[in-house]
Amino acid sequence: MIQDLFKTPVYKTTLSLDKKTLTSYCLSMAKKDKGRIVSNEGGWQSNDLKDNHSILNDLIFLIQEHCSLYTKELDIKSFNKVNNIWININGYKDYNQIHCHPKSLISGVYYVQTPEDCGNIYFQHPSYNNFQYDWKAEKTNNFNSYNSVEWWMPSSAGLLYLFPSWLNHCVKPNLNKKEKRISISFNLL
Repeated sequence: MIQDLFKTPVYKTTLSLDKKTLTSYCLSMAKKDKGRIVSNEGGWQSNDLKDNHSILNDLIFLIQEHCSLYTKELDIKSFNKVNNIWININGYKDYNQIHCHPKSLISGVYYVQTPEDCGNIYFQHPSYNNFQYDWKAEKTNNFNSYNSVEWWMPSSAGLLYLFPSWLNHCVKPNLNKKEKRISISFNLL
């Protein structure tokens, strides 16, 4: 019998929000804010959105509501309050390199616009270095959640992901030459 130890929980749900309005908002913010470079290679990442951005109120409410369900299932204490939030816009060949979100409890992303071939989100196994050394791909019959060094999930408009802030993740390059991938990322305490 196998008993699972040290599971890595990733929460996934679809939100019914006005993605067209959110897309326009994100693109307008890119014109107002020089942005920053954190994990993004190319593309644009906003600075933390600190002022009142009422257009995000419904999204923030739903993030906090789903985080409450998530942390309850994990049996961990959390304020389930969005601590910071920002926008990511990735054009052709832009991507987000592997990173985690220190000084937070839960992190997540909401996908606003995801054209075809825009790149999926990848999560890296917490024991990635050991896996790479000992559990080589040629020793694996079929990849599954026990023997994979990384696991991808689709970047699809309307999807919300929540995950432990310590979990390394990246988003592969947007290979759509005409349309941008737009997402909103956040951290919760």
